[in-house]
Order: sequence, then structure tokens, then C-alpha cells
Amino acid sequence: MKKKMLFAATIGNALEYYDFTLYGFFAAFLSPLYFPSDDPLTSKIASFGALAAGFLMRPLGGLIFGHLGDLYGRKRALLTSVILITLPTLAIGLLPPYSQIGYWAPLLIILCRLLQGACTAGEYTGATVLIAEYTGHNRPGFTCSLLPVSSLAGAIIGTGLGAICLMDIMPPWAWRIPFIMGFAFGLVGFYLRKELDESPSFINLAHHHQLSHSPLVDILKHQKRNLLCAFGIGASTLAPFYMISVYINSLASQLNVSPSHSMLLNIGMLVFLIIFIPIMGYFSDKVGLKKMMSAGAILISLAAWPVFSFISYDLSLTKILLAQLILTFCSAMYVAPAGAFLATKVFPTAQRYSGMALGISCGEALFGGTTPLIAATLVALTSAAYAPGFYLMFCGLIGWVAVNYYKPLAAFNHSSSVRMGTPSSLADLAFEPGSSPTTT
Repeated sequence: MKKKMLFAATIGNALEYYDFTLYGFFAAFLSPLYFPSDDPLTSKIASFGALAAGFLMRPLGGLIFGHLGDLYGRKRALLTSVILITLPTLAIGLLPPYSQIGYWAPLLIILCRLLQGACTAGEYTGATVLIAEYTGHNRPGFTCSLLPVSSLAGAIIGTGLGAICLMDIMPPWAWRIPFIMGFAFGLVGFYLRKELDESPSFINLAHHHQLSHSPLVDILKHQKRNLLCAFGIGASTLAPFYMISVYINSLASQLNVSPSHSMLLNIGMLVFLIIFIPIMGYFSDKVGLKKMMSAGAILISLAAWPVFSFISYDLSLTKILLAQLILTFCSAMYVAPAGAFLATKVFPTAQRYSGMALGISCGEALFGGTTPLIAATLVALTSAAYAPGFYLMFCGLIGWVAVNYYKPLAAFNHSSSVRMGTPSSLADLAFEPGSSPTTT
């Protein structure tokens, strides 16, 4: 059953992230079609703004899907998210360009991104919670690291199709094919999710009548510090990824690299992440989730400025690839254990989905998905090509603080027991019986 659950959760997540990340990899290509401007930098900033818009809806999506997942079950929330995200993906694939419908084109693109962002807020969190609650303390770092790997696999599929469809031999409208195919992929994800069983931890809570009817209220009363922790982790996991895959990759256009070849470069970076993340997840179970994430955050902060200084002078394709490789390695150390850390160390079962979804989505919205837009704007304002490095340093610092200043789950459970005068079931029902704690 665990293998079936892991397969359905990861494959469904891959298909949904294919839909969501597709626009990010097409952002530079789509900017003149939907956000035309006499200044290429202005056009690029506008397109990155539409990318960021998808993340601005994530906090609302986190509220909705977190409440749904904690009150009605992880499965129902995941089914809803995977079917809803396919509709705006299809719409983008069918949308006429600015030259045909004017201002409706950028407006509808932004609306599609908003809906995608709201749906995706509950996807990664819900799948992480489901995996963590099925596996308990049995290698959570490695098992949960398979989820970001599946997200990257979905992104690779989208990037690969995009690279093919943007080749010179393809017709001008071929870029629409990956978006239209995303609708079909979403239906496959829905079918896989439909076959899943509900989380045993959620079933236990429901059986003992200990579901939280207002999970968000409970979090704001007793888990404010940990909500901020999830916020910082959301920012620090996504900012490096979009800095590497979108902003740094977009620099290749200055070297007259075609959009198709630029996407092939992105595939190489994603493959590096797919290799590094499960390795880091495996070792995080050995050395501790917290220690691995702390080391990753420190390395990101230390490497950011030197890397951007390196590529800012005499830009070359070799330098771009080297910068992506270095930052990818540092990022993997932080990303791999992040889901397991939040699910097993930070939030109790009754509020786990809400706490993770809201915290992560807020961090992603303010600091993660806006990264390419902020990076391009910093360069435009300062005329310094290395300026994005300081932003990445800042995000690494946020990530380190988030991991080291959270309130341990055991302390929350103890204080809950004292207040209620009864044994707290929040930890007792967190994972399957017989599991043993992992290193922290």
C-alpha cells in the first residue's frame, strides 16, 4: 500500500507541476507575444510579473486547500487541486496573442496564472503530508525528497516538450502543444489520485473525533512561530530554484542562444537537481534534517555573491552552466529535507496541512516566485549584474533562521496537554504505530 501511495502521490505531483511550471520556462519566449514593448527588458519584466502573479494567489490557495485537507481529508484536497489546475493550462495553450485581442491577452494570462497558483498551493503540501503520514519516522528525509524529484521530473517533461516545440523546424504555433497536453496529463493525475486511500493518521484523528474544526485559528493561537518557520522555508526552497532555472537561464539570450537550446540547458540543471536531492535526502536521515538544511542555507548565502560576480563579467555559456551547477548543489541540501522537516518536526497532525500550506505558500509568494522579477528589477535599478546575488544571500539567511528558531513539536504537545488536562493526541496520532524517531 505504501508503494502504491508513493507512486500515485509522486506521479500526480509530477503531472501537476508540469502544468504549473510550464509558463515559467516559456516566460522569456512568451513575453513579446503577450507583453510586447519597445524595450526587451521591460517586456521580460512584465512576463516575469505574470509568473509572480501565480504565486501571489498561493496564500489564498493555502488557506482553502489547507482547511479542506485538515477538515475533510488529504485525498479530497489533492483530487480538487489536480483537476482544477488543468483548466488554466489549457486556456493558456488556446489563448490568442496580444496582436489579435489586445490587452485581453496579458489580462487573461495573469488570470490563468492566479488560478494555477491557488491550486498548486495545496498540491506539494498535501502530497508531502500524505507521504510523511504513511511512512512515519521511517526514512522521512529520503522518502519525502522523492516529491520534489517528481516535481522536477514534471518540469523536465514540460521543458523537453517546449524545447522540441520551439525548434526552427516547428510551426510558430507549436509552443501551444505542451500546454494543451497538460490538460490530458492532469486527467491522468486525477485518476491516479482517485485510487488512493486516505492517510492513516487522518483516519485515526477522525475516528477519535479529534479533527480541528478551525485549524487556522488553532495555528494562529499556538503555532505562530512555526508558521513563520514554514514561511521562511517556503521562501528559501523556491528562491534558488527560480533564480537558477528562470533568471540565470534567461541570461543565455544575451549570448544569442535560441529559446529551444535555452530550454535544453534548463533540462541539464533539472537533471542535476534530480540527482542531488535524493542523495541529500538520504544523508539527511543520517545526519539530521535540521543539520542538513542549516548547512544548505549557509552554503547558499556564502556562494550567492561570488557566483553572480563570476558570471557578471565576460558572460559565457560555460559560466552560466557552472553557476547553475554550484547553486543547484547548495539548493538541494536545503530542499531535500524541507518537506520531512515540516511534516515531522513542526506541525501536529490536526493542523499539519493548514500550517504547511499557508506558511510555505506565503513564503513562496513573497520571496520565491517573485525571484526572477526581483532579480531583473535589481539589475535594471542598479545596473549591476551581480545584484541578484545579494537577494539570494538574503533568502539563504531567512532559511537558516527558519530552521533554527522553530518551536519543537514535542513542546507544543506538552503545553497542549497541560492546558487541556488530558494526554495530547496530536503527537500520538501523528504517525503510524511502531515508528521510531529520526535524528534531528
